[in-house]
Amino acid sequence: MSNPIAFCPECRQDVKYAIREQTESVNLKGEAYEFTSHTAYCEKCSGEIYVAELEDANLKVLYDAYRQRHDIISLEDIRVIPEKYNIGKRPLSLLLGWGEQTFSRYYDGDMPTKQYSEILRQICASPAYYLSLLEKNRDHLKSNKAYEKSKAATEGLLANPTALSG
Repeated sequence: MSNPIAFCPECRQDVKYAIREQTESVNLKGEAYEFTSHTAYCEKCSGEIYVAELEDANLKVLYDAYRQRHDIISLEDIRVIPEKYNIGKRPLSLLLGWGEQTFSRYYDGDMPTKQYSEILRQICASPAYYLSLLEKNRDHLKSNKAYEKSKAATEGLLANPTALSG
């Protein structure tokens, strides 16, 4: 970000700001987490400025620490699944017997339960496991096209073991 600009509530105008790293301690679900956060400060008055992108990045670092401590699948691994198996977020949710928006919420950053995390981790790691779920639960899908597209992608992964690393 060269010459970043944001609104300063003290100066009451858009100003350039500097980003500083600091160690932050936060309680999340009754547990203490320490991480390096990035905060924006006005170059005119030195007041703290809210920058959505920085806040989002700080939350991601905090949530990643929580996921790691509690052995919850990473957001990156969750986001690989629909692309890997050529299936939409809603059809995947239905395939798994979850609410239609459940997988979409996890894809957008919500924290899955430990039980759902294990299912997603197994799906991410094993196309054979995913294919078995696809065959077993195909009637949960609203269209045969979703089934066919996902089955073809999964069979392609199984036929080409070097593609499994993705």
